[in-house]
Amino acid sequence: MFLKRALTASLLAAALAAPASASANVQVGSSGWEWGNPLPQGNTLRATSFAGTTGYAVGDFGTLLKTTDGGGTWSGLRVSTFAPLTIVQTLDANTVLAGGGCVARRSTDGGRTFTSIAFTPVETSCRASLTDMSFASPTVGFLLLSDGSVFSTDDGGTQFTPRTAVPGTAAAGGSVAPASVAFTGPATGFAATTDGRIFATTDGAVSWRVVAETGRAIRQLSFADPAHGFAVGQNGLFARTVDGGQRWTPKDLGAGALDYTAIRCANAELCVLSTATGAQLVRTSDAGETAGAVITPSTDPIYAAAFASPTRIAAVGASGSTVVSDDAGTTFRAIGGRLTGSYGAVYDGAARGSAFALGEAGALAKTLDGGRTWTRGNVPTTAGLRHVSFPTTSVGYALDDDGGLFRTANGGTSWKTLGTGSAARPAAVHAPSESTLLAIGPRGVRRSTDGGETFSPVRARAISRAALYGAAAPRGAIVAWGPTTFARSRDGGRTWTTLRKPGGTRRARSGMRIALVAFSSADAALLLDRAGTVWRTTNGGRTWSTLPAIGTSAIDGLVVDDDRTAYVVPRRFGEVEGGYLLRTTDGGATWQPQLVVREAINGIATSGSATDYLLGGSSQLLSSTTGGSAGRRSTLTLATSRRTLRKPAPVTVTGRLRPAGPAARVTVSMREPGGRWRSQTVDVASNGTFASRWRVARGTTTFVAQWSGDFTSAGAGSRVLTVTARAPPRRSGGRGRRGRRG
Repeated sequence: MFLKRALTASLLAAALAAPASASANVQVGSSGWEWGNPLPQGNTLRATSFAGTTGYAVGDFGTLLKTTDGGGTWSGLRVSTFAPLTIVQTLDANTVLAGGGCVARRSTDGGRTFTSIAFTPVETSCRASLTDMSFASPTVGFLLLSDGSVFSTDDGGTQFTPRTAVPGTAAAGGSVAPASVAFTGPATGFAATTDGRIFATTDGAVSWRVVAETGRAIRQLSFADPAHGFAVGQNGLFARTVDGGQRWTPKDLGAGALDYTAIRCANAELCVLSTATGAQLVRTSDAGETAGAVITPSTDPIYAAAFASPTRIAAVGASGSTVVSDDAGTTFRAIGGRLTGSYGAVYDGAARGSAFALGEAGALAKTLDGGRTWTRGNVPTTAGLRHVSFPTTSVGYALDDDGGLFRTANGGTSWKTLGTGSAARPAAVHAPSESTLLAIGPRGVRRSTDGGETFSPVRARAISRAALYGAAAPRGAIVAWGPTTFARSRDGGRTWTTLRKPGGTRRARSGMRIALVAFSSADAALLLDRAGTVWRTTNGGRTWSTLPAIGTSAIDGLVVDDDRTAYVVPRRFGEVEGGYLLRTTDGGATWQPQLVVREAINGIATSGSATDYLLGGSSQLLSSTTGGSAGRRSTLTLATSRRTLRKPAPVTVTGRLRPAGPAARVTVSMREPGGRWRSQTVDVASNGTFASRWRVARGTTTFVAQWSGDFTSAGAGSRVLTVTARAPPRRSGGRGRRGRRG
């Protein structure tokens, strides 16, 4: 089967470390997509905390991971937010607290379920964000906000009591920023500020007193036990207390003016410090009595590290990089890893479970296990790869951007350079079998039956002079297309027949220009035209229908799984750019949005069987066996009081989401006749209803609603709602006669 290319993207230069395998795949956010590269996952991690060998790590895009073996393997937890998380505290193997920005969460069952620590009524925005939090027990805790406010809770975060703000901060009438808070008991705790002061309280933050002035900005306070604590910060600041925080003594770790951001300890003396740049970790085995050891654990920035035992350190950082040490930080090894290079497209393979990602300078990544792991090979070229076709796992063909053509007979271990017999650069290649190869475009098709050793032009009238830039291979056929040409072959590329485009016939050509075509069978396809309209046919192009329920014309790619299932890659969803997919399972009548990754999606491929593949950004490779869906089914409906208006006028479009999740927001999109799509994102009431206000123009206006889901329910799209406004009545052109006075 031909490898379906979802879209074309620029290839970015990079040279990174080769990956190692990981034993589990981490699921992404609220979707049903799992990471294949990098491993364990690709979102940057900011903090980590352990209780024995059970630990948690938090980071960007609402990422919260759990390990039970000291960092050897990780699983993703559903924490019901996409906000960046920067704080994590592990009280025991089952109790974890995490937060960042306007969000905080608590779990007491090992991450199976989470409850909100509701320090602010609205998680999408708050006047003062979360700077730090410290819980002395699963129920008793203190939150420090960005203005210096302090709140306490004795029920795990359901109710809060305002306490005295940290002196010198905005909430106390000053201008100093708060930095950290650490409580060693239900009433005893400490707070630090960026002007280097440490404050103590013995009455649960009812009052504060200064216990130390370090002279340098403090980043974090941490206690190994109630007596032994540490303060770390700017310009190499490292101070310790051995008397429960009454006196603090500065120490020199001998690492220069590093900006320390965090400290985690295995006991009162053995600690590891993280740095702002992530380039080094610093370890001390005697609480700073002698110079510490400066460690470079990874080529990637490492932002947080913690002890799972006196000898085991787990550290995490940029792009999900994860490393562990079994000798207390002397040496480290990577957990998982990522492919070298940057990639611009992903294709499915003919063999079940196979797929390929195309990169710069000949980089070719492949998976043979349904996307769980990826390995990199190299085609012998300095140009970027444009296209590949593998009829088997061993035999494959690759085309580079300079028109170079290559063949492998051993799965990519070695390659032979071929020639197409033409100076023109093909746009794509397709191999129906190990020996048959088609070079498609830039005009016409050239065909080889001896594994690419020789080629001859295909003389079929339908394509012989046509400009071509793409092809697909649905079951039992090959389809090629260009800006104005659409043709099909049923005999391995020997003969071709012109297919009818939307709006045209075989003899009378449509003026439409084609951007992309995707097939699931010889007769069922989606076509994207240059205007951004998606068309559907189920009879080989004899008839076409549009799919307005997509709700946008800003489309970068599409693939078809079967006659009723397909993906579209929108350039944006509502006002948010990148990271979204739209999926249909009902032939395009409705489209379900999926938020998958933070970066733009640059490739989507489907094998037509069990697995779909996705490329986010230039290196994030993911797969799904659920069509990307996760959670219970949801539905969206739209309605309006009048579907036909006597003249253009304002209308209210209402709808209902079932089930209605907390704080749900639905995007309603409108397209006027001949106009562009516009959208509004509106709040959903607790009963699932929502409303949007629009002004419609003359003609038929189209509306559609879409919801990207939450962490318990999958997203949903509505069917199309139309409102037709007739032309306004004409006014009389002449003046009436004036009556005479009697």
